[in-house]
Amino acid sequence: MSFWEWVFLGGIILVLVAVLQTIELGNKKKSMEDKLKAIPDFTATQKVMGCDGNTALAVDEQRKKICLITKAEGINSYRVFSYLDLFSVEIFEDGTSVTKTERGSQIGGALVGGILLGGVGAIMGGLSGSKETSQKIKRIDLRLRVNDTKNPLHEVRFLNRESTKDAYAYKEAIKSARHWHGLAEVLIKRADMEEKAKRRDRPQITQNTPSASVADEISKLAELHKAGVITLEEFKQQKKILFSSNNQQRG
Repeated sequence: MSFWEWVFLGGIILVLVAVLQTIELGNKKKSMEDKLKAIPDFTATQKVMGCDGNTALAVDEQRKKICLITKAEGINSYRVFSYLDLFSVEIFEDGTSVTKTERGSQIGGALVGGILLGGVGAIMGGLSGSKETSQKIKRIDLRLRVNDTKNPLHEVRFLNRESTKDAYAYKEAIKSARHWHGLAEVLIKRADMEEKAKRRDRPQITQNTPSASVADEISKLAELHKAGVITLEEFKQQKKILFSSNNQQRG
């Protein structure tokens, strides 16, 4: 075979591989979507499957739930959590964290290599244009940490092949990752707000404990009783008067 025939054959093989991968990914996506539909008391309003087809993430905005799906040994397993059980969300590029939001902080952003991602994941600042766009990235992952001691982490991959930052593949992958980071960040902040509201509305319990000045007076009375200056009955009577006065001042 001539050189060009080998080139043509190689091209056909690459096309066939790409087609087979697309079909396989489509089958995985359909399988995961069927699994989502079968989950009781959960209706996905937004969903995404990783580019490798091995993990997925869905949100039920009405019921305030998130669903984490993992494919292992050909079987899709799922876990459903309340948004209150979502502790953090983080975007990684080639294993390096570029932005993170976690419960209690209400700040989503981290300086990494001169890039600041904050709010709902919009890039602010950055490196110089030529250096930024020529930088090569092989992986983009979204990592969630949930309230599960056996399996607290769930990752969804948005990019799994080398790409420069000015390439279409990278731009689409990071755009999708930021969207889901922003969505998870909204859920985390809502959880924080709800917890704060609960603490604010919780009734304050007033304990009938003596103030410092009353405690001092009782201590003095105890010393007088110990020294024999006042009787036990007089000590009890005066202590009762002090407690009564203290409670009236608090009321």
